[in-house]
Amino acid sequence: MITEPHIIQAAGIVEAWKAATELLVREGDRFNLNVHISSPASINEAAVAPFCHRRVDPRISKSVYDVANTIFPSPSPLHTGNLNQFFAHYKKVYERGQKRHSHVWGTYFLRLIAFGNGRENQLAKAIEGLAKWKSKPRAAFVVHLSSTDLDNPRPLGAPCWQYAQFLRSGDNELSVSAVYRSHDYFQKALGNFVGLTRLLKFVCHHSGMQPGTLTCLSTYASLQSQQAKTRQLLGIQ
Repeated sequence: MITEPHIIQAAGIVEAWKAATELLVREGDRFNLNVHISSPASINEAAVAPFCHRRVDPRISKSVYDVANTIFPSPSPLHTGNLNQFFAHYKKVYERGQKRHSHVWGTYFLRLIAFGNGRENQLAKAIEGLAKWKSKPRAAFVVHLSSTDLDNPRPLGAPCWQYAQFLRSGDNELSVSAVYRSHDYFQKALGNFVGLTRLLKFVCHHSGMQPGTLTCLSTYASLQSQQAKTRQLLGIQ
């Protein structure tokens, strides 16, 4: 299997996902796929619907938007209001979801705002530092999604998203880089890109910055043996 890094560059989320997925269709699963999206915040989320995996396999329970919601909730008036109210409201929403669907719903978002045994709000700390630190560090803020205290090695399953780093790519511009241990480009990657963009836009709004780029390193990028359905979804022979 290929380990040489490959970089996909595109302006938008859908274009980047399509280019990466077409590569996997042509060449097979690979390691070290790096997807760089230069204008993720320009997305109209309705544009991803035609590429939802449920169009070709309705038996799959989660849509592309459900996948995005595991990372960050869909936009609402609460997103631009009081931070404490936002965190309190969605913490309750996601905890209710986890009680109904243990280990499969909302884990990432809850780990962003209540991580580890100390229930640390990583997002609140990053936003405060980005907004208030006068030194304006370029790469000071990392949010963790995996921990040896919480997770054991496993061949498949969450958490695939390991961490994200916020990068001050300009005086008033914030970009984000995310690392995935294993990344399903048939069912998950497109929704992941949407959720990561929601996260970036949220942090930018509350830290007074402008959204920059989104970069995602898929350490292992796979179609999960769904080449035929992926071809159908992409509309290629």
